[in-house]
Amino acid sequence: MYIAVTSKFMRISFFQKIIAPIIICTAILFSCKDDSYLKAPPPPANQSFVEEFDTASAALSRGWKFINVSNPRGGGVWQNGGNINPLFSGFSNNGSFAGFIGTDYTSTSAAKGIISNWLLSPELILKNGDKIIFYTRAQTYFDPTLVDTTDYGNSLQLMINTTNDLNNVGMGSDAGAFTTTLLTINPTQVYSSTVKPNPDAYPTKWTRFEATINTLPNPVKGKFGFRYYVVDGGSNGNGSGIGIDSVAFKSAGY
Repeated sequence: MYIAVTSKFMRISFFQKIIAPIIICTAILFSCKDDSYLKAPPPPANQSFVEEFDTASAALSRGWKFINVSNPRGGGVWQNGGNINPLFSGFSNNGSFAGFIGTDYTSTSAAKGIISNWLLSPELILKNGDKIIFYTRAQTYFDPTLVDTTDYGNSLQLMINTTNDLNNVGMGSDAGAFTTTLLTINPTQVYSSTVKPNPDAYPTKWTRFEATINTLPNPVKGKFGFRYYVVDGGSNGNGSGIGIDSVAFKSAGY
C-alpha cells in the first residue's frame, strides 16, 4: 500500500509540474492583450487659424497652394490684391500690401473659356462641425454697352477634398478630388449693376460667408479649397475679379 500511494502521489506531482507553467503563460498572455479599444479616444486637436493673406508669399510658407487649371489657362494667378485693377482695399489689413488675395478673368487666355483657379488650404484633419468663415467681394467695371457698372457674373465654390490625393484639382470643369461642395456664391453667374442690383449676384462689398462640414463619417485628412469658377469667362465673357480675405478655420469644440 505504501508503494501504491507513493506512485499515485508522484503522478499527481508530475501532472502539476506540466499544467502549472501552461496556466501561468496563459495568464500572462491575457494580461498583455491589447485593450486600447476600451480607452476613450484622445480629443481632436485644435487646428483653428485665421489667414489674413497680407502677403501671398507668407501664405505659401504656411502651406497654402495656388493652382490655376483653367481651360485654356491664362496668366492670372492668386496674388496680393489680386490681378484686379484698380485695387480695392482689403477687408482687414495688417501689412503694407493690399491686405487680401485675389484673382480675375485673366485666369483663362480665352475670350470665353472655363475659369477654374484654386486657392487650397494647408493640410488639415477635417471633421463634422468644423467651420470655414471668410470675407469676399467682386470687382466692378464700367460697361459702355450697358452704360452701367457691373461685375460680369463672378462665381466662387468652397469645396473639400477628403482623400489622400490632396492637390488633385482636376482640369477645367473637372474638380478632381474635391468632390464635396460646402458653399457656392452665385452659381448661376447672374450680373449685378448699379442701375439693376441683383441680390443673388456676387457681392461687390466685403461680405461674410460661413460653411460647416457635416457629411463625414469620421475625421479624415484633407483640405478645403476656394475655386474661382466661371463658365464662359474671359476677356469677352463672364467674370471680372474677386478678392478673399480673413479666412478663419474653426475646429469643432473649440
